[in-house]
Amino acid sequence: MAEDRERSSRTDPGSEERLNLEGRRLLRVTGVKEVLRFDESTVVLRTGDRLLVVRGQSLTLRQLTPEEGRVEIRGLVEALSYEQGGRQGGLLHRLFG
Repeated sequence: MAEDRERSSRTDPGSEERLNLEGRRLLRVTGVKEVLRFDESTVVLRTGDRLLVVRGQSLTLRQLTPEEGRVEIRGLVEALSYEQGGRQGGLLHRLFG
């Protein structure tokens, strides 16, 4: 029974996280649970228990498929970083606090 649950979580399209960056102009991300923030310089995505922070210039969300956990970001990608989602005083506090 536990094996069935483990197998189903591996095949859940939203549970597997992948990043595909093409020429710093196109970023495809899978395994996205939620888009927390986006503007032309920063996109913050929840991927499980972590936050993926994308920084750049002229960033736009071109494809958002929440039921499949996929996001496509276009623009000049300058940095990608991860933060723990539940950390107090973390990214959201610095952005909005």
